[in-house]
Amino acid sequence: MSSRVHLVVLLVAASLLLAQEPRPIHKRGAEIGWHLPSSELAYASIDGKHLMQYVDELTAMARRYRDHGHPQFWGRIIGTEADTENAEWMLAKFRELGMSDVHEQYFDLPPQWMPQSWSAVASIHGKSLSLDTAQPTYLSKATPADGLDVEAVYAGMGSEADIALARDVKGKAVFFYSTDTGSRHIGISDGAIKRLADRGAAAIFVILGVPGNERTQFYPVNCPVPSFSLGQKDGLAMRDMIAQASGEPVRVKIRLDVNLTPDRKSGTVWGSLPGTTGENVMLVAHRDGWFEGANDNATGVATLMGIAEYFAKIPQEKRRRTLTFLGTTGHHNNSAESGAWLLKHPEVFAKTALLFNCEHTGLKQTAMGINQFSNAPAIYRWYSGNSPKLLDIADQAMKAFGVPTFPESSPSPPGEIGRYYQFAPSIEIINTGYVWHSDQETPETISLTGMEAVTRAYAKIIADTDSVDRKELR
Repeated sequence: MSSRVHLVVLLVAASLLLAQEPRPIHKRGAEIGWHLPSSELAYASIDGKHLMQYVDELTAMARRYRDHGHPQFWGRIIGTEADTENAEWMLAKFRELGMSDVHEQYFDLPPQWMPQSWSAVASIHGKSLSLDTAQPTYLSKATPADGLDVEAVYAGMGSEADIALARDVKGKAVFFYSTDTGSRHIGISDGAIKRLADRGAAAIFVILGVPGNERTQFYPVNCPVPSFSLGQKDGLAMRDMIAQASGEPVRVKIRLDVNLTPDRKSGTVWGSLPGTTGENVMLVAHRDGWFEGANDNATGVATLMGIAEYFAKIPQEKRRRTLTFLGTTGHHNNSAESGAWLLKHPEVFAKTALLFNCEHTGLKQTAMGINQFSNAPAIYRWYSGNSPKLLDIADQAMKAFGVPTFPESSPSPPGEIGRYYQFAPSIEIINTGYVWHSDQETPETISLTGMEAVTRAYAKIIADTDSVDRKELR
């Protein structure tokens, strides 16, 4: 074949390749999951798809609250109509299962921090940048009624070195970048917020280094000036605007209106499945959540309900211990009504053989730098008391259902029962990912297999400890 003919053939082949449809991106259609061992078929009725129905119902409550006039600060917020709807839903579910002593223990709430509206807009040389993902940290100070109009500066990662290299931050809106993605509280970036506040910043924005552009609700950060979290995309755009400024500084107009709303109520929802002795097992899931709160804590509530359904089918005469279910309140409002009350009443746990925390039981795994979720649950942290017998039972239950965990347990439970876990042998299996406390924590981020596995493991631990003496569990 001549070189001319060979060239023609290559050109024709190339044109045919270019004319072909692009190769499709293939997707695996389902999550991976462990096959249910033949020895554990008794737990087959605890089904992830069924539990997911509860997650969908709970997240829908949050969206209804948002759509009924609360577009910025929303969720299953304590003391609001979403909180009431959630409590009534749980009470109804408990009654449908035939529980006894179903009631709501009401609390008068202290004045509740309720931000009404806010905005942050940067500008220079006639160009403006609306920082739409700015979210005030919980209990943030409000701005004056007419807002703030201040110079903006960028302080790197908020370290002592970064602050020393930055311009003077006094009286300015200070933006800093944080890779401390597991933190949503006062300690973020080793106390950067306090460092900046001590130097006189007029407002502080934490650019949270999570891929995308999340709105993220922080816990209180004890800042004396208005403070906000900020999505990565908005934050980096702000950083670049400051870096490219010439002749005059970037200015940012900030407004945050806050009401401290009095005379609101919330409550702990209680229900029991009686046993045949005076001993009990207590299961806790906090009811409130920010944004849709799919993992925090719709999955935990779904786990609570799944366990209740499972044991409600077992005749009372076959249940040694009463199962006590609590839908607690105040987890996200800084006064922790249920937890504070239980801390003051250790006598409630006098005959408690086990205390379970149902919280964050089903987030999918993702990876930093990849704004995409996997087909497997995120790795769980876990806690299992100090009893060798209880530790072995919990370990075997997690193995049986393939619960992926870190090798070592947490030194104490980091979740809802952290205030009072010392009053009873406690169990907690919990995971938290990058979308924690954000508007991206939606039902699509939930692992059915993970939620199912944790719920089955909890049920198995209850069943396998039924014949174990309470003293041995302690």
